[in-house]
Amino acid sequence: MIVKLKQKNDEYSDLTLGQPYFVIGIEADDYRILNDSGKPYLYPSELFQIVEHYEPGDWITEYGAEGERYSYPQLLNRVGFFEDYFEGNEKAVSIFWHVVNKRLSNVA
Repeated sequence: MIVKLKQKNDEYSDLTLGQPYFVIGIEADDYRILNDSGKPYLYPSELFQIVEHYEPGDWITEYGAEGERYSYPQLLNRVGFFEDYFEGNEKAVSIFWHVVNKRLSNVA
């Protein structure tokens, strides 16, 4: 899935209007994307317009108690994965970049 920011938002200065962003996953209906600094942060989905609806076949999708959606590639679909990533866990960082680089190479 590829999205673009609908309008400039000062609260999210790490995103650029008109820039396409690759959605890595969905967490509680928010999109996890690589921002302009190359960090995989979560952003409210309502900030974006979907440009390309395609979702990879390896995404595992679950729904929370209130119907919120959670979708990630299998290797990133572990509770605490992104906490480990941001704490600098070498295995999590390696897995993350392996998955993202593989996905991006398939898009190009």
